[in-house]
Amino acid sequence: MSIRDTIASAGKNLHTIIITAREDDGSVETREAEPYSYRLKGRDEKFFCYDIKKAGIRNFHVNKIISVQETENSFVPRWPVEV
Repeated sequence: MSIRDTIASAGKNLHTIIITAREDDGSVETREAEPYSYRLKGRDEKFFCYDIKKAGIRNFHVNKIISVQETENSFVPRWPVEV
């Protein structure tokens, strides 16, 4: 299953994801998050999610997402889930 398919499945099932992505500074971060949407920002496509541990919205360059895993942890949407 592709990264997009995994995110879409988690969004449909209202399950959190474990996302691993390269940050702008080159570091690699892994976090549990609620999946919400994709948006174009100029020429960059970004994925928006809610980081559970940091209690805030986060966005990632789609091309810097390394892996995504759907969990069995459910969530109540804070905003419309558009993935």
